[in-house]
Amino acid sequence: MMNWRYIIVLVAVVLIIVPLIRNLLKRRRDHEALSREVHGAKGCYMFLIDKKFRVKETNFYELNENIHDDQPYVLGNVLHCQEGCESGLCGTGIACSTCPIRMVIRNAFKLKRDFDQITATMHLYDENHQVRELDVKVSGRLAYVGNEPHLLVRVDS
Repeated sequence: MMNWRYIIVLVAVVLIIVPLIRNLLKRRRDHEALSREVHGAKGCYMFLIDKKFRVKETNFYELNENIHDDQPYVLGNVLHCQEGCESGLCGTGIACSTCPIRMVIRNAFKLKRDFDQITATMHLYDENHQVRELDVKVSGRLAYVGNEPHLLVRVDS
C-alpha cells in the first residue's frame, strides 16, 4: 500500500515546481520577443533596460560597427555619454543627477508609464573618441519580462 505522506510531498513539489517552470518559460518568451523588437529596429537606437539602467539588449553595436562592444552595460555608457564614460559608470557623475533622460526613465519605472519624444542634448563620444553634441528624442515603453518591469527605450538623433 502506498504511503500517503509520499503522495502529499510529491503533490506539494509538483504544485511548487510547475509555476516556477511556467514563469521561467514566460520570462524567456518575453525576453525573446523584446530582443527581436530591439534588433529589428531600423534608423534608431533601441535598448531594453531594467530599473537600474542596465542594458539587457541593444542594437547600438549593430548600427555602430566601429565602436567596440565594451562594459559596463549601463545606458549612458553604451551610448558613450561623456559624463557616464568620464565618471566610469552612468549615473555616478555630477551631471547625472540632473540628466533629463535619467529623470524621465526613473519616473517611467516609478509610475509604470510610457513616455514619448523627450528632447535632450547629449554629449556623446564618437568612434574617434571625440565629443559630439547631439540633440536626441527619447521614447520609452514599459515592457515586462516575466513579472519584472523593463523599458524599451528608443533614441532618435
